Amino acid sequence: MNLMKSEPDHRLMIKTFQEDFMPHEKLLMIPGPTNLNPNVLQSLSKPLLSHTDPQFYELLDQIQNGIRYLFQTNNPYTFAITGSATIAMETAICNLLLPGQTLLSLVHGYWGNRVATMGSRLGYNTNIIQNNKFGENFTLIQIENALRKYRPSVMYVCHGDSSLGCVQNLNGIGKLCHRYNCLLIVDAVVSLCTTQLEMDNMEIDVLFSGCQKALSGPPGISLISFSDKAVQIIKSRSNMCPISSFYMDINLVAKAWGLDNNNVHTYHYTPAINLLYGIHTAIREIINEDLSKVIERHQKAKHYLEKQIQNIGLKLLIQESENRLAGITSVLIPDDIDGNMLIQFMYTKHDILIGGSLLASDPNVPKFWRIGYLGVNADRKKINQTIESLQDALQQQRNKFKAHL
Repeated sequence: MNLMKSEPDHRLMIKTFQEDFMPHEKLLMIPGPTNLNPNVLQSLSKPLLSHTDPQFYELLDQIQNGIRYLFQTNNPYTFAITGSATIAMETAICNLLLPGQTLLSLVHGYWGNRVATMGSRLGYNTNIIQNNKFGENFTLIQIENALRKYRPSVMYVCHGDSSLGCVQNLNGIGKLCHRYNCLLIVDAVVSLCTTQLEMDNMEIDVLFSGCQKALSGPPGISLISFSDKAVQIIKSRSNMCPISSFYMDINLVAKAWGLDNNNVHTYHYTPAINLLYGIHTAIREIINEDLSKVIERHQKAKHYLEKQIQNIGLKLLIQESENRLAGITSVLIPDDIDGNMLIQFMYTKHDILIGGSLLASDPNVPKFWRIGYLGVNADRKKINQTIESLQDALQQQRNKFKAHL
């Protein structure tokens, strides 16, 4: 048997590069990424600066203040990190916890379980609590019972869980965690700019988000902020045990942003400079519209979409209106419909993409679609396009089924 590998034909490999790659534009009505704001798209092609250029440091300062505005915080330790929101998620965990300490994760859906997996891999004692009903909020009594039982050093909660399309009420949770000497991490990847969120007033210790959702920015940049209390704990623990990740060490990130070093910027890694241009423009667009109006636009889009979904005879996954997330709505798939085929039909015929389920492998979870309307797509005209495409796809499948009877 000849196990020798054949020589690769590089001529065939490079042939695909003879033309520029130019994808056909689609309407991305998915949980993310969403379509870019046209001004953000244009900003990505600005001339590249060196990461040691004084102009670049000015850009960092402006972005930092912009994130503080979005997060409603005055925290000095507020940054944009090169990497998706998963980087921010892991950054929050590995900076706050020492090996052997306890992490508690509130599990609504996919993301709470992902944090628990991260915590276990990083060597922390990891516990979860979860409700039996999809999208149900955790009560303060449930959370307090868990804090008493597990005595965690850190607790994670996903403010808006994109896997189910539900939102957790945060009122009182930060204060409760602090009563038990526990730091609070809040995942606002989807809820930022879609739902009321005030980091300082809600006593959140670490808040993180992404750019490719309601900001209509590019994937690959995440936003994160640490409270003064969290920073104090990080600095005190750094002397006892170095943070497990070099890349995600927030002490080094802070120095790269000119903090703790007499405003001198120290090299940590080369950031994604053009993506930072994009997030700067995305934040500017939010400021120009006004944050409260952006949130209101997403809330109105939520109610409008829910009404249209019910008008065409479909049902929503989350029963209680107050538990439904703005920006992503989960819709139950009728028994007579192939959900994946419908998604493909809408994509192929109408150039519109809606989302499937991240929880499809769980037999206890009903089948549902996730329709996103984030950022520039939180717009009645685009919602109407999506509903019309959805109706066409439903009718196509049902007509096909009747023809085979």
